Amino acid sequence: MNIKPPLAPAAKKAGTFARLFSGILLGGFNLFLLLVALAIYIVPMQEQVTPVELYHRTWQTAADHAYDTSKLKDWAAWEHKYDSQIKTDEDAIKFANEMLESTGDHYASLLPPEAVKAQDERSSGEFAGIGVGVEAKVDQDGKPVMAADPKEGPLMLTDDSGYPLIKEVKIGGPAMQAGMRDGDAIVSINGVSAKDATIKSMVTQMRGKVGEEVTVVVTRGGKNVTLKIVRGVVKTEVVSSKMLTAANGKQVGYIRLEHFLEQDAAAEMAAAIGKLGASDKLIIDLRFNPGGDVNVCLQLASLFINDGKLVSIRERDAGGGHRLSTFSVDPKDMVISVKDEASGRVTDQHVQRLKAIAGNKQIVILVNGHSASASEMFTGALKDNGRATVVGERTFGKGIGQSVLRMPNGTSLHITSLRYFTPSGKWLGDGGNSSESYGIEPDHEVKLVETPKTRLGSPNDNQLSFALELIAK
Repeated sequence: MNIKPPLAPAAKKAGTFARLFSGILLGGFNLFLLLVALAIYIVPMQEQVTPVELYHRTWQTAADHAYDTSKLKDWAAWEHKYDSQIKTDEDAIKFANEMLESTGDHYASLLPPEAVKAQDERSSGEFAGIGVGVEAKVDQDGKPVMAADPKEGPLMLTDDSGYPLIKEVKIGGPAMQAGMRDGDAIVSINGVSAKDATIKSMVTQMRGKVGEEVTVVVTRGGKNVTLKIVRGVVKTEVVSSKMLTAANGKQVGYIRLEHFLEQDAAAEMAAAIGKLGASDKLIIDLRFNPGGDVNVCLQLASLFINDGKLVSIRERDAGGGHRLSTFSVDPKDMVISVKDEASGRVTDQHVQRLKAIAGNKQIVILVNGHSASASEMFTGALKDNGRATVVGERTFGKGIGQSVLRMPNGTSLHITSLRYFTPSGKWLGDGGNSSESYGIEPDHEVKLVETPKTRLGSPNDNQLSFALELIAK
């Protein structure tokens, strides 16, 4: 069975690469949404093959796992199309992605080894860097200013001379230990000018092997300061929380979840719920949450639901037909019911569930048009079970998910292999692969008032203000 039952969350505290950029103004996370898949499983592989064989393996694996085989147009013609042109792994990856693009599935891609490594770091919540938070440059409408090459992403917020500003220096991190301060502007990194840098180029230069030294020149108070920073393992958190006070004086817990990629997100969520234990009312903020892993989503949902269906997933069997898996929880277990569509055979599996420590708390979920994938699965589970009121704007509409398969030579294949349905049976759409986008309609539609200074979770966040007064009644 390819869909694994949820595992108990890891005990360690960790976070994610995305959290490094938690200071980006509204609009910044849009750039990363389409890069995040609703991941189902990973098949480990360390095999080394020739570049041509790498391309052929991708061709066969895509054919075996694609949810909709009708999208594999003239697939046979692609098998040996580039044999004479493939000399290196880079060639194989380039031509494999041209082949995958022909399916119309913009989530399908063959990732190179460096991208696979970054993906693993996001999942583990650890990376080798210096521990700073940055901010995107925005225009007068609060939208990120893009580099001339769109692939480079947004430019960084700078001082008047064009040098990138450091939004936040992580307490206890390598940068702080070396003397970097909030508000420093970076002049150069290892002798390379940082003027008008992009977030992507900044991250590339700052990250590296643990123990390596990076020389950063910053300007502070009109003077240049040279810092020798030793890269270390930087841990960040995917869950943040605080207590809010409504106009009537009632205390309401606020929890923001950045995404569902980190494997110990449920442990972080449980800790946040415990921290806010004095409040029987919680606001869960999933705005700009691009989703992540199915298992992580199911773990989190089970913290809030005592008894009920969580989701149904229709998935392609490798090289075969489809099966429908329904995930439910009762007070004791999580029950996974799997129906093979070809034979009609149904099997049930009972696995240990996480305790519904917030099963009786009143919940409001905040969403917007950039709440996608697993964040929609989570929202749908709580909404359809009567466990949450949804406030904000209609969600993205990504009712599909991808298999993440380890491939030879350190690469990784993402391919859409499933559709999922909320407990009420609603399919949310195909995530922009066509015009079929439905999403989750909020119970209370509230448009976000965006300005260059608007930040999620702040007093000028009108959607949060509405949710706070609603739940505090």
